[in-house]
Amino acid sequence: MSQIPPSLQDLLNRLNQANAQLQGVLVRKQQFEAELKEVERAMMEIDKLPQDATVYKSVGNFLVPQSKSAALQELRDRKELLELHVKTLSRQESLLREQLEKIRDEINKELARLKGAAEASKSGG
Repeated sequence: MSQIPPSLQDLLNRLNQANAQLQGVLVRKQQFEAELKEVERAMMEIDKLPQDATVYKSVGNFLVPQSKSAALQELRDRKELLELHVKTLSRQESLLREQLEKIRDEINKELARLKGAAEASKSGG
């Protein structure tokens, strides 16, 4: 088989596209998970401080003081947003994995069909 039939080429293109999408989702998910761990670590450290402690937040090139409770609230909000992103990306990951499996099945069926057609032409000719 020197040339790939258009139907199979289309399936292979879809497979490559879905794989690329999956890789992008996995990279973004990994980035959000890493940031989530940083936020959780920061929350644990700030929790250890006395209630009246001043916490400094980096804003551009400056460190700005803020209360412990304000810092914790900001981190809780960020954590909630990151968890939502991770959950959404996990769902996308699952859907893409299902899509990849379906495309692989279609490719296998197409290959079996082509193999059967090639064998039939050899034995019939």
